[in-house]
Amino acid sequence: MNIPVNQCFSCLSSKPLTEEHIIPQAIGGRLKANLYCKECNDTFGRTIDKEISINYGHIGTLLQIKRERGQTEPFEVTEIKSETQFKFNGRNFRRKRPIVKYGVKEDGKTLDYADVTARSEEELNKIMDSLRAKYKMSGNDKRYEEQHPGPTDTTYTRVFDNRQIRRAITKMAYSLLCCKIPSSEVLSDSFDDTRAYIRSDIGEDLASANFVHTRFMSDYIRPLHKIHINLDRGRCLLVGYVMIFGIYRFSILLATGYSSVLEWPCLDYTYDPVAMRAIEGNPNFRAPLITKNQILHPKQSKNFVRKELIRSNKILENYIDGYSFLDIEFE
Repeated sequence: MNIPVNQCFSCLSSKPLTEEHIIPQAIGGRLKANLYCKECNDTFGRTIDKEISINYGHIGTLLQIKRERGQTEPFEVTEIKSETQFKFNGRNFRRKRPIVKYGVKEDGKTLDYADVTARSEEELNKIMDSLRAKYKMSGNDKRYEEQHPGPTDTTYTRVFDNRQIRRAITKMAYSLLCCKIPSSEVLSDSFDDTRAYIRSDIGEDLASANFVHTRFMSDYIRPLHKIHINLDRGRCLLVGYVMIFGIYRFSILLATGYSSVLEWPCLDYTYDPVAMRAIEGNPNFRAPLITKNQILHPKQSKNFVRKELIRSNKILENYIDGYSFLDIEFE
């Protein structure tokens, strides 16, 4: 990897570089490189990488993908029947918060009743101790273990495309580029707009959710992550493609007016987060050439996108018991 020791690929400052996951580890990414200074890396973690974790991280939890650091992140779901909110870690449900209901007698000092649903014995004891400290209590409390017989039907909502996500997607493609081509090229002014977009949210969108020009990326069988980068020498365009879990697909305009002295048909990285291994592809394959307008404004109907999402979500149905993709709403 042609990576300078002390120049950040984001802000271009001469600072020590910190480790970056090319694909965030929240969704099972393992490829790493020292690309960004601590300030830039921390900012990304609080903003655009967090957006990826919030909206795509639940798939990693459902697939029980092992993380390099920490455990899979539980996510919020709502039980359809009772509308109770739970945290789900991919295997077990846990109430999001305890439920405490109580009444006080007319003297204002004696507890009339208390109905507490806690998430653990320890939490229940703390709640009861706080009630005893505040009110007089008569009699002993009765405790029951909450049961959820049979399958628990739950639902949740996520956003798969917004500007924050598109910036994070652009960073994935740009980060792979930083690892693969000479630093003198990637640090040139050809990528100033890309860096400004990723780091400072400046300029027009450089990425788009694109399902019509990206079908070459998915086998519709495995929940793969993929980054593919093409150099269109005729139009002097550097085009990136990113796919998350074999479902969500984007095209990225990494640079315009770009030329390279190197001869390379494409750059490609494909990773199976479930099997935890990189997938070798055809090194000579390159995606069909598309125009700038097709990169940023693909012509795809809402119905077409819906059908593609339904089809690609069937990948998860083969991996996750009881998983079902319900529907999508467009703004």
